[in-house]
Amino acid sequence: KHSDQKQKMFVRPLHHRLATYRTHHHHTYIQRTMMSFSTTADDDTSTTTVAVICPPDSPCLNAAPKNIPHTRLLIHNDMESFQRDPHFADVSAIMFVALGGNVSLLPQIFDAAEEAPKKIKWVHSLFAGVDALAPFIKSHLLQKKHQHVPLTNGRGAFSESLAEYVMTAALHFNKQISRVQQNRIARTWDKFVMPTLAGKTIGFVGFGHIGQTTARLARQFGMKVVCVRNDKTKQTELADTVYGNEEKEALLAESDFVVSVLPGTPQTLDYFGSDEFAMMKPSGVFISIGRGTVVDEDALANALMKGQISGAALDVFKVEPLPTESPLWDCENLLLTAHNADLTEDYFELGWKVWEQNLEAIRQGESPITLVDKNKGY
Repeated sequence: KHSDQKQKMFVRPLHHRLATYRTHHHHTYIQRTMMSFSTTADDDTSTTTVAVICPPDSPCLNAAPKNIPHTRLLIHNDMESFQRDPHFADVSAIMFVALGGNVSLLPQIFDAAEEAPKKIKWVHSLFAGVDALAPFIKSHLLQKKHQHVPLTNGRGAFSESLAEYVMTAALHFNKQISRVQQNRIARTWDKFVMPTLAGKTIGFVGFGHIGQTTARLARQFGMKVVCVRNDKTKQTELADTVYGNEEKEALLAESDFVVSVLPGTPQTLDYFGSDEFAMMKPSGVFISIGRGTVVDEDALANALMKGQISGAALDVFKVEPLPTESPLWDCENLLLTAHNADLTEDYFELGWKVWEQNLEAIRQGESPITLVDKNKGY
């Protein structure tokens, strides 16, 4: 949080036409209407104007920083509103908010800025996933004349909550919580042997910030950590064994808990299918927190119903909300959450904080904090 937030601020509700915020260090005002919300520093020559693609009534705007000097946010979700904004010609950066943001505006704003003096110098995704941006990345950011434009994302903002979710799922199945709950309902005194996580193996397919944050927690439980990485030469003290992508069968066969943290790319589509679930231990548990597109959901439902694996925990799906006709709803050994494993009380604040860190780095002439590899898509 910024120290300026300690200053007294006057805030009108969203339905009012105008709200003004001022600090003693610099004059900054926030203009909030039903169609826009902009932050402006007095000296326009040094102001970074950001086109934020987001519905103007999005809850994420309540967490938007109010006191960043020399920064202006233009927040709209249609091209006509952007073009009507008197500061649109000054746009030099774009932020895309996947929660309701109109992704088709990315190329339109980028192209419009090409005709303006400043042009786009930075694109940011408020959340970690950039798969929705794939067509724009290919059509614009991968073009030779735009390869210098960095793409950043919200990577790392939600890793701690997702790590907690993974360990919760592991404990849920390890401690047989469903059995415990049923025993209470049936008034059954069932004094079974209670397993522990210590000594068990947790295998990560994808070992970025989320996987590594989870591995640290798993180590505290005394678990063995293995992972699959595209480049197995990237050894890490957080993993006991690093496998290459071609060695995934070894990880699947060894792991008591298989955690998918893969990004959504054409290469990872249906990465986990019938063959992969057949490679797992019958006592194994599959946990998916990356992208829903990497899992063949019908194959997973079949493996669960046949008892091919012991259980699964899913927070992400190919289609969200999960269709009522999906066979996953009928799997009793499935822990299912509505893509809210990272929806914490400070969810939006964390996302904006990562954006601010990138903004500061770029202004200082440094490399962005969460740079996305545009060729890989993550």
